[in-house]
Amino acid sequence: MAFGQAEPPMTMTPVDPQTMAELTSEFFLQAATDERLGSRLALAQTTVHIHFNDDIGVTLRLDKTPIEAEPQIIGTAEVEIWGSADRFLTFALGQTHMSMAIMRGEIEYQGPVRKFLRIMPMLRSFDGSVWKRARPDEVPDELTG
Repeated sequence: MAFGQAEPPMTMTPVDPQTMAELTSEFFLQAATDERLGSRLALAQTTVHIHFNDDIGVTLRLDKTPIEAEPQIIGTAEVEIWGSADRFLTFALGQTHMSMAIMRGEIEYQGPVRKFLRIMPMLRSFDGSVWKRARPDEVPDELTG
């Protein structure tokens, strides 16, 4: 995942927020099964809600091993992040960096977001093929591993 540029051009098919929540959950759950990466993700020691709109998002429990991910907002979280599904896909594909988007005010957050941001570089080398399903006809294979 990455951050830092303007919203994707409107010529792209918009990413369905529920699809993005499901793919994000799936990605983190797959990463949790990786022998080396799974335990490292729990080093974040936080819980995160990523809101793709008012009603749809994902819950990440990065405070236990194995980590947990749900394609819905459940309970409370230490870190709350708000941004469009399209914006988050650019992070997932490594096209932009989340930290830069935060710095530029392109996404909003509450809580100690640095706990979440510090695990993001670990995810860059993980298999990103799950993101192809966000926009099957538009995501280049070289961006999804």
